[in-house]
Amino acid sequence: EQALLNEEALNNSQSEFRMRVRVSLRAYWAMWDMRHLFNPSNYGLFSLQLTSHKLLRYLAFFPLALLFVSSALLSGLAPIYFLAFIGQLGFYAAAGYASAAESQNRWLGLANYFCLINIAAAMAFINFLKGEKIVLWKPRVG
Repeated sequence: EQALLNEEALNNSQSEFRMRVRVSLRAYWAMWDMRHLFNPSNYGLFSLQLTSHKLLRYLAFFPLALLFVSSALLSGLAPIYFLAFIGQLGFYAAAGYASAAESQNRWLGLANYFCLINIAAAMAFINFLKGEKIVLWKPRVG
């Protein structure tokens, strides 16, 4: 009951990004090694939970990229597509601004973090496809 744990948070986006790439790469390999668990005929609800809570979360960058590209290509056809494209551009611009300016604004920070984790998952997926298992990193001191 008296035990306490203090852990310092990562202090910048670059450290957070490297950590997210490392964690995502490890998750891809774990899912690959345990791919038999994704069979719903053998594992029922658990395989569906694993798919929705792990696989789809780490692969979210695919539909996000597809949505951005399709909105861009369709933006001249109807106002809704144009608005969708402008909304996405605004969101990604806000995230980029938050990252570049190291903004402390909560909403900009959420946009930045959302983009950070999805870009890190995409980078890790590329490393996974190349067969890489380790991302070089320096553990935190302390």
